[in-house]
Amino acid sequence: MPAECDVSIRPGWFYHANEDSKVKSAATLVDLYYLSVGRGASFLLNLAPDRRGQIPAPDVNSLREFRRILEATFANDYAQGAHVSASNTRGAGFSPRNVIDRRRDTYWTTGDQINAPELIINLRREQTFNVVRLREYLPLGQRVEAFAVDIWKDNEWLAFARGTSIGNCKLLRGKPVTTTKVRLRITQSPVCPAISEFALFAEPQ
Repeated sequence: MPAECDVSIRPGWFYHANEDSKVKSAATLVDLYYLSVGRGASFLLNLAPDRRGQIPAPDVNSLREFRRILEATFANDYAQGAHVSASNTRGAGFSPRNVIDRRRDTYWTTGDQINAPELIINLRREQTFNVVRLREYLPLGQRVEAFAVDIWKDNEWLAFARGTSIGNCKLLRGKPVTTTKVRLRITQSPVCPAISEFALFAEPQ
């Protein structure tokens, strides 16, 4: 079952005027988003109406900036239009290109005995990003137990991030990097993986 992450935008669950200066900032809300949604959970954010029955201005301002940052971050997927290749593919219908087709009902997978494959996104030209989004095809279950994402730099692969699960949504956030190729390595899986999405984004500076 997916986890639910509950948190209040204020120190407590109810409104107190002396907490108007303690509202969580947009940057803090973004961090919480990556720690919840970015780990496959839901993000349930409590808002406390004031004595007028309205959401106070400090809370509204923080929420608007939070929304602006998320919309700017996920507006452009830099993996779109890339050439995608894999070390192994099950066959027709399970193409590596399925990971960038923006559909949740398609996926790339391998032969039954291949449980540590690699996928390479060739971006055709240099792109700068700092967020990677991965998704598994969950109707087949959560399969991946460990993985790594690498970037091509100075004629060699360099580590960008590692993880121990993907599931419904995995957001990997790091320092901005510029590259022409990105690689996903499944390093541990009891069965062949089923990857539905591999997307690249950049947070606004």
